[in-house]
Amino acid sequence: MKPFFSCVLLFAYATSGHAATDYTGDSIEGVKVIRKLDLADIDAGKIHRFYLQGASNGVGQHWLVPVLVAKGSKPGKRLGLQAGVHGDELNGTRLIHRVFENLDPKTLSGSVIAIIGANSTGLLANSRYYQLQHDSGGGVDFNRIWPGKAEGNAAEQQVHRIFNGIWVGNADSVIDLHTQSTGTAYPLYIYADYRVAGVKALAELFPADIIKIDPGEPGAAEQAFNDAGMASITLEIGAAKLYQPELIDRALVGVENVLKAYGMLPGKPGRDAKAQRSFIGNQTQSIRAERGGFAEVLVALNQDVKAGQLLAVQRNGFGDITARYTAPFDARVASIGTDPLREPGSLLVRLIRVNTDAACSDGC
Repeated sequence: MKPFFSCVLLFAYATSGHAATDYTGDSIEGVKVIRKLDLADIDAGKIHRFYLQGASNGVGQHWLVPVLVAKGSKPGKRLGLQAGVHGDELNGTRLIHRVFENLDPKTLSGSVIAIIGANSTGLLANSRYYQLQHDSGGGVDFNRIWPGKAEGNAAEQQVHRIFNGIWVGNADSVIDLHTQSTGTAYPLYIYADYRVAGVKALAELFPADIIKIDPGEPGAAEQAFNDAGMASITLEIGAAKLYQPELIDRALVGVENVLKAYGMLPGKPGRDAKAQRSFIGNQTQSIRAERGGFAEVLVALNQDVKAGQLLAVQRNGFGDITARYTAPFDARVASIGTDPLREPGSLLVRLIRVNTDAACSDGC
């Protein structure tokens, strides 16, 4: 076959859907920009860096989302990690960096894909929300609009590009990494829908403090992944706007347990939910401020409390106690408010318990 015709056929093959990684042709400091990833057509035994071309902003420029891919030298399962869906939740970004610092693609079977900073605008604004600049502006909860819309608003388009450009067709399981919101804190906490195949086993590979058996949240990334056949959990790593090494270390143990349990890395899983004696519950109830004032939370994360126990008090500007909040039932403390300034509706304490009744308040 003549060289010219060989080139033509190779080009036709590369553009016919067989080689589907879609490059924009741009490169930022040596990192190629893509619209779509296809694991099948990138080199094995290497770690790759890409920027995903996200939604465009008000001046017509695209947000660039960092993507890391470790493609193993041997075939195997495909695990996804995603951080920064809420822009003020940062522990997951360091977890991903730690995972990739330890990965050797030459001994890896399968692939690990990671998105660092899915919500570009929220990260820059120190905000949970995707920042919309058009019309009256405002923020969109970036974890309530999955799998997004190709022709939606900027936030919906960003989600659609991430979901379809990176995850669909490239992942068997995805762990969505979060923390509690600014002014509140979780321990190492997991939301997991045990009705979905593979989710229970995935969740219990982590040495979490608490696992919430949860039916899923419409529009959440975890729900969209599960609906699309990618077994998923939401891993909450502590508090917003800081790195917490102890929680990140335990989350790293969990991810490495997953890689070993999936046969992607050699060795046996280490400390898991059973060894950690994780509390596994199915009902939460949030105790929220009924009025504004300075709040003092009187319980700690992971503490067991009894029905009627005083959980928090609020004071006015003069120091007078204006409200007292007690536990409605025996439970464990799953989350607390860390910011003393609490207006009506702000979280003070979230409790979790095992409820064997069919009907549960605040989700089962």
